[in-house]
Amino acid sequence: MPTIIAFSGSPHENGCTSTLIKEILRGAETQGFQSTFYSLNDTGVRPCQGCHYCRTHNGCAVNDALQPAYADIDTADVIIFGSPIYFHQITGQAKIWIDRMFPMMEFKDGSFVPRHPGKKAVTVFSQGYHKADEYRGVIDMTNRIIQTFGWTVVETLLCYNTSAQDFVMSPVLMQKALDIGKALGKT
Repeated sequence: MPTIIAFSGSPHENGCTSTLIKEILRGAETQGFQSTFYSLNDTGVRPCQGCHYCRTHNGCAVNDALQPAYADIDTADVIIFGSPIYFHQITGQAKIWIDRMFPMMEFKDGSFVPRHPGKKAVTVFSQGYHKADEYRGVIDMTNRIIQTFGWTVVETLLCYNTSAQDFVMSPVLMQKALDIGKALGKT
């Protein structure tokens, strides 16, 4: 059975980012994927301790709520990562995840190389600002980091203008998220 692992850097369980991620998961589940969802806002998620345990081990020494994710990533076919954009950057919760993904790289022959390459990745972002391309640099940088893990970003989904007084999640965007999930089994 194919597996898909999702990480939401949103502090809001039912916010735009988490809602879109869950809709992608729902679409993937219709195609036979088994899914796991991690909220990076879990109070049990701790930041990287800079101990370098991961340089000699396939995983992290920090024993917290994120610990099971390393085994999940090892066996996953698809990784979803999502974050709102707060004050021109991904959230603190999302940044902790990026730092804690250092075990996805190993040092061989003087270079860092991916430890678990060949996975598909989908990224999801939301922003309050009304111009869709305003934070394109943040999105591109985050996608490049994910690509250094040897994962191919096959889709990036953006929800914007969420600060508008009349904001409502677009049914078109929700359908797109569902369709992305359904297509993961076909690409």
